[in-house]
Amino acid sequence: MSIQVNTSSSASTALRNLAASQSSLAQPTVALSGGIRDRVVTDTVEFDGKVSQVATENKIAASTPLRDGEMAAQMSKHTQENILAQPGVAMSAQANQSNSDVLQLLEPARK
Repeated sequence: MSIQVNTSSSASTALRNLAASQSSLAQPTVALSGGIRDRVVTDTVEFDGKVSQVATENKIAASTPLRDGEMAAQMSKHTQENILAQPGVAMSAQANQSNSDVLQLLEPARK
């Protein structure tokens, strides 16, 4: 494209043509920058979602050993209480059996 500016009329025409060319070139640039902006926003949202997911997974992974430790402590406490209660139950059973034996010995004497 050649531009001639010998006269004021040709200079005005050249300016109009230049403005039209500049405008037509700017539209794809705006569309391209809008597409890039949309992609950056999409990538940012996806990244934020992944960060949130990883943070949740890390939180769960960190709390699991704590819960496992609490469960082990509770089981240990329960086992200890059970072991401590067994002699008492055995003594009660023995005492009841002794009373029953005495009653059986006295039973023939009643008849």
